[in-house]
Amino acid sequence: MRKKIKSYDKIDFKIINELYKNARASASKIAKAINVNERTVRRRIDKLIETKAIRLATIVEPSMFGYNSIADINLKVDEEVFDDFVEDCKKNPNVCYIAFGWGKANLAIETRFLDNEEMYNFINHTLPETKGVEVVNFFIIPKIIYNIDQWLPVESDFKD
Repeated sequence: MRKKIKSYDKIDFKIINELYKNARASASKIAKAINVNERTVRRRIDKLIETKAIRLATIVEPSMFGYNSIADINLKVDEEVFDDFVEDCKKNPNVCYIAFGWGKANLAIETRFLDNEEMYNFINHTLPETKGVEVVNFFIIPKIIYNIDQWLPVESDFKD
């Protein structure tokens, strides 16, 4: 069984759940909802952020800006160009996710485009014409069903 990195308790669980419902909720409102002292809530939120257990961030909905053409692309990137290619991907406004991979593909990226033609050109021209980069496979994503911003740990992950 995998060991948890940090130890969090049921109060942390309740705070996380309240923030999940409303990330803009005040410490005072959370304290009332979970029946805990407001200072405790503030301190716990600070600790959760400091330990990187949570990030308070704005989640942008790409489709509201017209980015409806989505592709997950698995790539084989040669070691000598890997770091530079990752940096280029980070700067590319169409790339929204980058991860290491194991197996034939050593890099996975999620991309979003304004239209299918842009996506087609990126997959069939831009990437194949990039030295040291091979498209292993890709998936056109017509609809995302469940995303990271909807995930929560389960209560049993927290000690009593």
